Amino acid sequence: MARDERAGGVLLGDTDLFFFYLRGGTFQAQAEGVIKEATSGRVDLKTSSEVYDDAISAIRADGVSLEVAHSFVSDMRSIPHTPLPTSAEIAEEAMSVYLRYGGRRKLSYFDSFHVATAKRYALELLTSDQYIIENARVLGIQVRDLSLWKP
Repeated sequence: MARDERAGGVLLGDTDLFFFYLRGGTFQAQAEGVIKEATSGRVDLKTSSEVYDDAISAIRADGVSLEVAHSFVSDMRSIPHTPLPTSAEIAEEAMSVYLRYGGRRKLSYFDSFHVATAKRYALELLTSDQYIIENARVLGIQVRDLSLWKP
């Protein structure tokens, strides 16, 4: 179940957090609040190491140049966060989750890695993805809905 608590603690951010922060969009203000909290040290922001490939793949799928993808990843580096390495255990869990819940309008391939990482490290996944939010219990994770973020 999604929580709407105030900032704080250790959170696993998904790729959308970086897109909203760096490119704007529906939850830009909330993403800015999260990054402000991470910068001040009130939030210890973690990510799946797959977050970079997820971002690059999304940018490239839009037909954008490698230079823009490179710039985006460089900008991601300036945001305080710690990537958690993908292990064989996480990859196996990600594939299991994706086989069960993946597909169009469901869990994306990259999100399955974010979910598996959240599960492995027992971290709340900060996301705006409605499928993950609505299915957190079945996915076996805790989520925090980015749209409800209150700095």
